[in-house]
Amino acid sequence: MDILERISQVRKEDYEFTGNVEDAVFVFKGVLGETLVKQANFAGDAVKILAAFTEKPVQSNLYEVFELEKMSNLIPRLAVKTAILCVPHKEAAYVAEQLIKCGINRILNWSGEFLTTKTNTAILNEEPPSVNVEN
Repeated sequence: MDILERISQVRKEDYEFTGNVEDAVFVFKGVLGETLVKQANFAGDAVKILAAFTEKPVQSNLYEVFELEKMSNLIPRLAVKTAILCVPHKEAAYVAEQLIKCGINRILNWSGEFLTTKTNTAILNEEPPSVNVEN
């Protein structure tokens, strides 16, 4: 099973995962991403979020959150190959291209935009998780 499909299946079926955990980064903009980055294990047991990136600083007690501009420096240093993308659909293609330039070759896309690429990057387009947003 493909790594992205395994991550998705574990998250959706909510079962205890005992296999190899995939390191990933989380790239987000907006309320959904801000809510998710404050929740433990929002991506499921098959993935470990090493860092998160967004345009405005967001406080999270669970993950280190960096500004988007730092992706090009930090992602290669983290040697991570998987990203979870949760940005507005109009920005998804551009941000995905930036991730690919950083060395990402697997993208779990929660933007709502159907993404494709001409590179050897694997993209799994799916609906983002539903969350309860508290005011």
